[in-house]
Amino acid sequence: MAITTPVPNRGFLAVLLAGALGCASGDLLLPEPPGGGENVLLSKFEGANGDRQEGIVGELLPFPLVVQVMTAREQPAIGRRVAFVITSPADTVSPDTAVTNSLGLATVHLMLGTSTGDYVIQARLITDAAELQTEVFTAAAKPAAPDALSVYQSPISQPGQRGQPVGKQPVVRVVDRFGNPVPNVPVAWQVTAGEGQLRELITRTASDGTTTAGWTLGNRSGVHKLTATIEQATVSPVTFTATVLF
Repeated sequence: MAITTPVPNRGFLAVLLAGALGCASGDLLLPEPPGGGENVLLSKFEGANGDRQEGIVGELLPFPLVVQVMTAREQPAIGRRVAFVITSPADTVSPDTAVTNSLGLATVHLMLGTSTGDYVIQARLITDAAELQTEVFTAAAKPAAPDALSVYQSPISQPGQRGQPVGKQPVVRVVDRFGNPVPNVPVAWQVTAGEGQLRELITRTASDGTTTAGWTLGNRSGVHKLTATIEQATVSPVTFTATVLF
């Protein structure tokens, strides 16, 4: 009995040949490694307002800082870790790490330190690659609310002459709870003894938190007094004295 060898279907051979040629030409895409592997790109997420913010010392910035990690095929890299580190001021250390979500977004809510001024925050993609991928955010920290009123580089008590300006004008300084000077705070001045005169009844603090009123003593001997106050009820007033002997 003769044995007959089946002849392959020509359509099947055509499909098989096309698949082989496709593999040979590199058109067959292999699955991406989890999270995109090392071939990913870190960038700021333009849909957020995290860069160039202004905030108050010791408080959270108004908007979160957001970066995005995408794969080589421009797909979200999920589960990638990004460290956010304050690099300036140098004495502030506030690292925080976020993990990318299904959109490839890593988000942190950053709390400013206790120093006023410009902050620089660096987002660093945590990876084993030799080249570190980073993005830089900046923020400006303003002082907190006025917390203390004090004498600043002037005598709280001094001798004087009747009808003359005091030898050293009284100066006060306003700071927040961290000791940062608070500018543009109205300070009310009042002569409480001695019938003296003031150049201004209300002055505002300068950028260094200081201000003065211009005090001229009254035309009488004895103890003259000048008091400085600010609106905050929790802040104690400051009283200066000048003694006129004759």
